[in-house]
Amino acid sequence: MPGQEILPNRARTAEAVMPGRPAPGLPGGATPGGAPGGTGPQGLLARADAPMVPGLIALLAALAFALARWQTWAKGNIARFVLVGRHFATPSQLPAGIPVARTYGYDGQFYYRLALAPVNFSRVAYGIRMDQPYRYMRVGYPWLTWLVSFGQHFLVPVMLVVVNIAAIGAMGYLGGMFARQASRHALAGLVIPAYFGLLTSLSRDTAEPLAAACLLAALLAVRARRPLLAGLLLAYGALTRETVMAAVAAIAIVRVIGAIRQGRLRHEPPRPGREDLAWVVPTVVFVAWQVVVKVAVGSFPLLADSGRNAGTPFIAPLKALESNLRHVSTNPFDQYDVWLLEVGILALFALAALLSLRSTNAPVHERLAFVLYLIEICVVTPSTWNSLDADLRSFIEVYLLAAIILLGTPRRRIGSRLLPALEVLLIPALIVVTQRRLTIS
Repeated sequence: MPGQEILPNRARTAEAVMPGRPAPGLPGGATPGGAPGGTGPQGLLARADAPMVPGLIALLAALAFALARWQTWAKGNIARFVLVGRHFATPSQLPAGIPVARTYGYDGQFYYRLALAPVNFSRVAYGIRMDQPYRYMRVGYPWLTWLVSFGQHFLVPVMLVVVNIAAIGAMGYLGGMFARQASRHALAGLVIPAYFGLLTSLSRDTAEPLAAACLLAALLAVRARRPLLAGLLLAYGALTRETVMAAVAAIAIVRVIGAIRQGRLRHEPPRPGREDLAWVVPTVVFVAWQVVVKVAVGSFPLLADSGRNAGTPFIAPLKALESNLRHVSTNPFDQYDVWLLEVGILALFALAALLSLRSTNAPVHERLAFVLYLIEICVVTPSTWNSLDADLRSFIEVYLLAAIILLGTPRRRIGSRLLPALEVLLIPALIVVTQRRLTIS
């Protein structure tokens, strides 16, 4: 079958496409040394070996963090999460109860504006002025928020947070599925939603959690050979964050190369198959929405975005690293130190994944997607790399694909051995970011 190599060897078994089933030779899903239904630590660990457990843990952690931020930094006003800035807002025209910050605000103000009326392409509406046309192509998060808000404007600030909490919970569940498919305990999947940048996304109503959940679910759907479902998830993910299209490109490249190889073996032209829906559907939907926005606002949003967010390869990260190293301080531990800690952790995850590319059981298209995302973050402009207050939220795909590759690495390989140490390194970053978001911004 053309493109069959995009699935790992283990994914061709019933075990791989049915996550959550008991591991071979361990009745009831018990881990070695654990007894199903036991009451001791090992018994509890065996009971926790299901994707629902890390999903529930991630959901409750996100909920607890959001409630704490609401009561501390937001002082009981959840609309402060939106971070509407005075530069883009006309206070007298804003919906009631929306506070205006003295700064420029943050990306959440544009998602909020679209969630009030997703098909309103006016430059100024509801007291908020759009800064760039590319905002209109990131409509997945506002659409869903508008839907669960039933079009009621007073519910939008709450539902922006609720959607992100649910998305982080979904990431925990999907992480558990990735872990089970790799014959690991489901709790190992908690590494997926443990990215420190998600705290900033949750704090400021941005789209990374929802886009990440769509991407992860789509990758699992491809593994399970459900290309239409994968295509629909990738399409929605791409309309949430255009960076999802890098994964679409990886799937397309592997599928096309596989079809060409099969065609040569059979001495016939390559033929498209049902599996191609996984990349054709999101490509068509993404291009179609670009055309819709072009008609509405007069320019293609992706082209409007390219000059703002892309630059000379490798220059931005090197300059940011050089500049921020000059401000290193251990007393106090400031934003430059946090940035360097986060960059160091992400770099270590990426390096460990690169070392595991040949040994991992992750499908070829997932490995290729990881490489494409690495290339992507090396060509973004200095404004993205130099942001000291974003906690690298824009680089989440590199982290996610690296984690998936490491989860899929056999236990005796170096990547698998490094994963526990990398997970420990996440803890101080999560603590520091949590403290900052509960007290500063």
